[in-house]
Amino acid sequence: MNISLKKDEKLLYLLRELYRQYGYRSFRMSKFEKYELYAGNKDFLVSDRVITFTDTNGELLALKPDVTLSIIRNASFAPGRKQKLYYQENVYRPGGSSHQFREIMQSGLECIGDLDSYDVYEVLYLAAKSLKEISEQSVLSVSHLGILSSLAEAIGAEEEDQKLLLHLAAARNSHELTELFRNRGWDEALLEELKELLRLNCTMKALPDLLRESTSGWIEESVLKELKELSELSGEQDALMRFDLSVINDTHYYNGIVFQGFVQGISEKVISGGRYDSLLRRMNRRGSGIGFAVYFGILELMLRGGEVFDAEVLVLYDENTPLIRVKDTVRKLQEAGKTVSAQRSDAGGHYRETLDIRGGTENA
Repeated sequence: MNISLKKDEKLLYLLRELYRQYGYRSFRMSKFEKYELYAGNKDFLVSDRVITFTDTNGELLALKPDVTLSIIRNASFAPGRKQKLYYQENVYRPGGSSHQFREIMQSGLECIGDLDSYDVYEVLYLAAKSLKEISEQSVLSVSHLGILSSLAEAIGAEEEDQKLLLHLAAARNSHELTELFRNRGWDEALLEELKELLRLNCTMKALPDLLRESTSGWIEESVLKELKELSELSGEQDALMRFDLSVINDTHYYNGIVFQGFVQGISEKVISGGRYDSLLRRMNRRGSGIGFAVYFGILELMLRGGEVFDAEVLVLYDENTPLIRVKDTVRKLQEAGKTVSAQRSDAGGHYRETLDIRGGTENA
């Protein structure tokens, strides 16, 4: 059977099948959760604005602005095991240029439990494959927060200075980074190495060797070990994954690998994710976690670009048209892969073409 799907429906189907191939199972949740789940983790959310209401028992509830927090809340840890979940859920948060609350489709996956480098690579690979399903012209920018935390330790940066260092690195602000190093009396040789890393753009396969060449040994061995393992897993098919040290997610929640996905024609990131062991600890959960979300709200204009039709073909008939002819005409068009609406009037609809069989005639 030839089924015609809208672009967003087709993408959801392709992503669902992709995630299932790698053993991810569907996670479903209700439209709302207890507000306290989001109140303590607002910095993790895309927006800190949440729609709330009071239940009949007086409990404060919220329409879900996020799915990851619900998955973590329900996660359980067992040594040697991991939960692999994907979701395709509507979330409720401000969106679009008006920043008004909207119901927005979000797809993504989470891998939680006793994780190793293969699990990290698999999630990165699935994020890159998801991007490619959206557009051939795409890139997954990948970083490791352990690189900048190693630098902060090497120069002896205090907590507030660490935040400033991350902020300036994310903005690639070379001038203010120079001022910060000079004002704090930090080693300017390390500043030059940081600037070199911010200019670095390479595949994950080439990254470990380039890091060793570009730095004087201050990156923690555990970080280099993980990046080397990811490098060994990467191949030519992973060309979409590019190292970019300026990719920095909130360090209160994320640690290790972080990444953002971009497609040509859209300035905002359409995929965001990373390793979030810190978030698990904040929510009193054991183990490790990594995942990502695909932001359909941002993709909306691309996916729904062009005209939107009620059906591809409008078949017009009247009381003089044999109903068997209406049936046969509709079936024939459907077998050709077209969507069809049979109507007695063309008022109020929007169609790509019209087939008029009223009174026994046939006029396209």
